[in-house]
Amino acid sequence: MAMKRLIAVVLLAILTICLVSCGASTNTNGVPDPDKIVPKRDVLIENLKTVGYEIAEHTTVPGSDLIIDRIVAQKGNKFIDIVYGLSSEDAKTIFELYTGLYPDDYYILAQNGNYVYCVSDKVTFERAGFTTTANVGEQYING
Repeated sequence: MAMKRLIAVVLLAILTICLVSCGASTNTNGVPDPDKIVPKRDVLIENLKTVGYEIAEHTTVPGSDLIIDRIVAQKGNKFIDIVYGLSSEDAKTIFELYTGLYPDDYYILAQNGNYVYCVSDKVTFERAGFTTTANVGEQYING
């Protein structure tokens, strides 16, 4: 009898952990929430500076006349190139430009809500502060 209770408690704990972790990056309807998925600008910068990435801030992307909030962090051949605070239409435009700038040498290229980002590898993705590849836009993942 005690063993059955123990198993039930363990299963309940596992279920609770799964529900909490799955819900952390979604809204109340279970849809991924980009504002919870994409690390805040200052957090991303601090996370990457701490592990030795060089940070550059830009207001443009080649091929566009949009004024944007773009962060490029690089350490050797590892990088993240992310644009914050775009309108839906501008995010689509920047995403299309990124598909040309980064034809295939990346881990993830995404337009996630009002954010566009390209990340070279999974380690950089995680170090930047991302915890999931959940997305409400378009994305390509390699490897």
